[in-house]
Amino acid sequence: MAEQLFSASSLATFLRCGKQWEYAYVYAVKSPPNLRMMLGIAAHEAVETNFRQKLATRLDLPASDVADAFSDAFERMIEDVEEDEGESKGEAKDSGVLLVEKYQEVVAPNIQPLYVEQEIQFTMNDVPYAGFIDLVDDTGRVRDLKTTKRKPGAKTDYTLAMTGYAVGYRQMTGLVETGVTLDYMVRTQKPYYYPAATDGPISDDGIATFASILSGVSESVQRGIFIPTGLQNNACSWCGYQKICPAYRAT
Repeated sequence: MAEQLFSASSLATFLRCGKQWEYAYVYAVKSPPNLRMMLGIAAHEAVETNFRQKLATRLDLPASDVADAFSDAFERMIEDVEEDEGESKGEAKDSGVLLVEKYQEVVAPNIQPLYVEQEIQFTMNDVPYAGFIDLVDDTGRVRDLKTTKRKPGAKTDYTLAMTGYAVGYRQMTGLVETGVTLDYMVRTQKPYYYPAATDGPISDDGIATFASILSGVSESVQRGIFIPTGLQNNACSWCGYQKICPAYRAT
C-alpha cells in the first residue's frame, strides 16, 4: 500500500475500528452522514465565521448572526441525512441554535484568536500527518470545539488529536503551546459549556505516546491488518458500514 497521510480523523477511525478504516480509506466507500455529525460540522462553521472576522475586528458578532450562520450551514448539509431514531432534524437544528448562542455568550468573549482553521503538516517517525487546528488563541493555547449530548469523561477520545495539533503548532511556529483546551458544548435541554483543559503544554510522555500510536497504526495499515474492534467498543451501533461488514453481520 502507498504511504498513508494520517490525520486526527483517520487515526481516530482506525483506533475505533480497523474495518471501519479499511472501508473508508482503502476502498473509499462513503459512509452515510448522520445527524450528530452534521450538527457538529455546522456548529464549527458558525463559530469559525465569528472568529475569522474577530482576527481583524477583535469584536464578536451578535449571537443571532452566529445562529443564522449555523442554520444556513445545517440546512445546506442536512438534505441527504436520515432522521435519527431519537431526534428529528428539526429538533437537532433547534438544539444546535441554542448551542452556538450559548457559545457566543460564555466562550467567545474570552477568546481572541491568533489562528483560525490553521493547516498543519509534519512527519513523525517517518509517518506523514496533516490536519487543521480549529483555533489558537492569543495566549498560545490550542483549542478545539466539540459538541456532545452528554458530559464527557475525564479522559476523552480527542486527547490524541489535541496532541497532534500541539505538535503541528510547534512545527509551524517554533513555539510550545501554553496548553490545550477542548471546548465542549453539551447539547442537553439547557445547553452548557464544559472545558477540558491542560494546565500546561503537552508533556514529553504525551508526545512519545502519540508518536508510538501513529507508528503502530501506520505499520498495521502497511501490513493490511484491519481488526473489527467496533464489536467491542460499540462503534458498530452507529457505523455506516453495518450492511457491508461481515464482522457485524456475523453478530
